[in-house]
Amino acid sequence: MEERTIGRNGSSRKGSFRFGVGVDGKKDHSVVELGSIDTHKLLLSGGEKEKKQQPLTNSLSSRQMKSLSALCDSILPSVDHSVHTSDDSVNKFYRISASMAGTPELLGGVICEKLKHPLTGLLKLALWGLSTWFGTLILCGMGCVSTKFPFIHSYPELSLQKRQEIMRSWSLSYIRLFRLLFRTIKLLTLLLFFTQTDESEENFSWKAIGYCGPDPKFKAQLKNHFLDGKSKGAEDDKEDEDAEEVIGPLYKGLVHLNNPRDIAADALRRLGFSVSVIRRKHKAAANLSSPSLVIQCDAVVVGSGSGGGVIAGVLAKAGYKVLVLEKGGYSARNNLSLLEGQTMDQMYLNGGLVASDDMGMFILSGSTVGGGSAINWSACIKTPQHVCKEWCEKHGLELFESELYREALDAVCEKMGVQSEIEDEGFNNAVLRKGCQEMGYPVNTIPRNSSSDHYCGWCCMGCKDGKKKGTSETWLVDLVKSGNGAILPGCEALKVLHKKIEGRDRKVAGGVAFEFEYKGIKDICVVESKVTIVACGALCTPALLKRSGLRNQNIGRNLHLHPVTMAWGYFPDEPGSEVWPEANKKSYEGGIMTAMSSVVAEFEQSGYGAVIQTPSLHPGMFSIVTPWTSGVDIRDRMRKFSRTAHIFALARDKGSGTAESPHRISYKLAGVDEKNLQKGIEKVLRILAAAGAEEIGTHHNKGRTLNVKQVSYHEFEKFVKEESSRPLGDLSTPLCSAHQMGSCRMGSNPKQSVVNQTGETWEMEGLYVADTSVFPTALGVNPMVTVQAIAYCVAQSVVEVLRRKRTK
Repeated sequence: MEERTIGRNGSSRKGSFRFGVGVDGKKDHSVVELGSIDTHKLLLSGGEKEKKQQPLTNSLSSRQMKSLSALCDSILPSVDHSVHTSDDSVNKFYRISASMAGTPELLGGVICEKLKHPLTGLLKLALWGLSTWFGTLILCGMGCVSTKFPFIHSYPELSLQKRQEIMRSWSLSYIRLFRLLFRTIKLLTLLLFFTQTDESEENFSWKAIGYCGPDPKFKAQLKNHFLDGKSKGAEDDKEDEDAEEVIGPLYKGLVHLNNPRDIAADALRRLGFSVSVIRRKHKAAANLSSPSLVIQCDAVVVGSGSGGGVIAGVLAKAGYKVLVLEKGGYSARNNLSLLEGQTMDQMYLNGGLVASDDMGMFILSGSTVGGGSAINWSACIKTPQHVCKEWCEKHGLELFESELYREALDAVCEKMGVQSEIEDEGFNNAVLRKGCQEMGYPVNTIPRNSSSDHYCGWCCMGCKDGKKKGTSETWLVDLVKSGNGAILPGCEALKVLHKKIEGRDRKVAGGVAFEFEYKGIKDICVVESKVTIVACGALCTPALLKRSGLRNQNIGRNLHLHPVTMAWGYFPDEPGSEVWPEANKKSYEGGIMTAMSSVVAEFEQSGYGAVIQTPSLHPGMFSIVTPWTSGVDIRDRMRKFSRTAHIFALARDKGSGTAESPHRISYKLAGVDEKNLQKGIEKVLRILAAAGAEEIGTHHNKGRTLNVKQVSYHEFEKFVKEESSRPLGDLSTPLCSAHQMGSCRMGSNPKQSVVNQTGETWEMEGLYVADTSVFPTALGVNPMVTVQAIAYCVAQSVVEVLRRKRTK
């Protein structure tokens, strides 16, 4: 079996493209306050020497690669552009195939090293099978049979027309495995093709589809800053201000362990932590009984998102020594790329490549300092009253109708600067608002944790100027400024340490063992703490608790995903037509979420319905939800990218699944949730048409569209009824999730829950959970405010425990 290594530019071939997803493009933003090292200048100059990048190894066989190339070129072949144009970028866009762009080689590396899905082995088997005549006959049926010798052909030997016919048949097949194969190949091919970049951080397709790449204002901002710094020779005080403005306010509290042990230990000691360095025999591997470092503190917090960030900030401000462990890296403001592919690799869980076991749900989850709050869409909605009532009355949790919880909601909103003013509404939200007004549907303004002039469509890739007040701009700042805390990026918790104390019924948590990578080798450290808080998200927390010996049967169960499905509307900007939204507005710009409709939310009835909102879709994400029917059709659809509005329905799901780990997620859409999403899509199609869309459609594999301006009322009604009633759980329509919750739910007894209403686990004293996994049910709206409020309440309980321990 031959192996190929794919370097930073994505391929060994000159002129090929670099892809962010799956290539470890993280920069080392470490800060170590030691002796004469000026950490301010260190960061402003880009940090320490960039960590050497480990290339992806493509270990697929030549047979498998031949099949993969043929599949990629079936999705994106080289085609003759049917419309004559003098625009070279458009002609090039249609002419270049996936293999010409180097996409199959990139995809091979991703499959071998980055794809952790349980069906990856089946995908590799299918690739091998398609390289043979008998495997092709099994997977493609009579489509591979001809009247010419050898009569039965392997998939790569078939004509483009035949291959595309087979792809279409897979997409609509009665056999679920064929639909799964189509979805996987389509998703990965399109995602890589539209996010891979060359050495100039450009993608040849972007100009043709009307996409500018990273925010041009951000590029100019960085360029001006560094030019000014070089020409003016700023003084130390000014450099302090510049550091915070450009890098972000956390740099003094970050400690990277990818430094020699003594340097890392000294950095922690300077921040007030007691650290022991364990000397081992030369080349002896670290293990739990012989870790590299032993760090002592009052509280260790695993995770830095909307749960962990809040509790860390509250505890540190109360005077306790707090250590935050974050699995993801730290992306300083000046080191954000605002490139979709790179950002997914650096700031999303598993590079953004997370899906349910059956590929029925595509899942996005943050994995970076700041967690989901660093890459979410700014929506700040307080826990709905009907949800608080349900959690109190049906789950026995008085907390949610208490004065403490109301105070917590107000406190976290004040900390984030939540407000509802909008100076200029972006493309998608303007369409949603106008369509609702035309239809007479309720439409509300979504409060945001950003200022009224924050017109940025790149917030899903990190906040370039700190205007979005996630935990890395608020609660973690409290941690750093208190002088009582430190944040350790790139550190993954292995297990919670515990001991049995005579006279106590439960085990007692005593800290965390975690691992990190140093010089390409895994190393292990131990944190000894008085209390331990786990807040690594609904997908990762269950696995950590199980690895730590907890046996509660509810761990990992009751997972809710807020399933989302979308519809789209095209608003042309050609001269001569009535241009609205304004021609200068693009689908990927502006505040991501500023409008919401509750027309089918059932807030006043059952409480279980669907809210209607807008997504953030840059070219990669746009392409993977867009229907594919042919290589020409997908390019025609992508050409309309910048003027295509998307609106989605998000269900408060009654159905649930399980999360064994981020790579083993089981979820099945419940019938009632499917009906609520169908009701939502019916309203969305009407909203798009009422707002003035020329063309509308859903994301079903059939790819049907309707030109609203050219059809009768009855034709429109028939289209809306048919498209909104299609099944959603059969892999024919993509479903997405950006909210995961409930997998370690809070409750009033250990038979039905994992933690009590103080956040402490039933099984282990001193072990708390403070993230979305503790939600008793699905929430039904964006969860950031709710999880922060819960974490704030849990923090009050932990402060009281630490106070008692201190006075003993």
